[in-house]
Amino acid sequence: MPDDRSADEPPITVSRRTALAALGGVVSLGAAGVYAASTLATNDGDALAGDFHRADGESAHLGVNYAGSPVLGSLDADLRLFYWTDYQCPYCKRFDVDTLPKLAENHVATGDLAIVFLELPVFGADSDVAAAASKCAWRVARDDDPNAWGRWHRHVFAQQGDKNDGWASETQLYDYTTDVDGIPEDDLRRCMAERRDAVTAAVQEDVTTAVDDLGLRRATPAFVMSNVESGKWLGIPGAQPYETFEKVVERLQNT
Repeated sequence: MPDDRSADEPPITVSRRTALAALGGVVSLGAAGVYAASTLATNDGDALAGDFHRADGESAHLGVNYAGSPVLGSLDADLRLFYWTDYQCPYCKRFDVDTLPKLAENHVATGDLAIVFLELPVFGADSDVAAAASKCAWRVARDDDPNAWGRWHRHVFAQQGDKNDGWASETQLYDYTTDVDGIPEDDLRRCMAERRDAVTAAVQEDVTTAVDDLGLRRATPAFVMSNVESGKWLGIPGAQPYETFEKVVERLQNT
């Protein structure tokens, strides 16, 4: 059954596509490997370090299609982090609140890392509609104000309630959008009405790439980090703390 991953999951999984024996096995987390139990407050008004960009084509080694997906940072970066998320997933919110800003500040802003945001809805109808709305929000924002999608993304996560209790319904998502500069509610509604089949297909492509092509579990959050030049990559299951991602950056930079 689909589920989100806790920090108790094994931290790193070696890909089935690329042998990574030279990386020396899994990363040991030690005491830093478990999140504190407290819930971190979300400041959805703060911008992430770095800017969102539109990209086309596929990643050379993993076959992830960039079209229709926001990219934080420059695709000239040596490393890519592919991030599959579900807006109803509490561990995804935890990653977005605690770890993502640190990655953006320490690696995206410095040009080391680009982060590609992908959808992996696992909790039913509200997850599906939120994923489609995210694709539409990106289509609305990507040409004129791509950073507006980042504001929308963080603002939706800030509203997170219990799974399937209605907080992520289509009506509620439109209501949240009225508070986000750069994504007019009418434009989001129009996209959802007129392009629903296209954005739903784009969401399914994200799912197929993660589960069928890369062999990841259908669980959120899910990550793959790759070295663009060498083609080596590692999967990172669950909302691991920042220290885990730092270790993966270091290992892949040295391959």
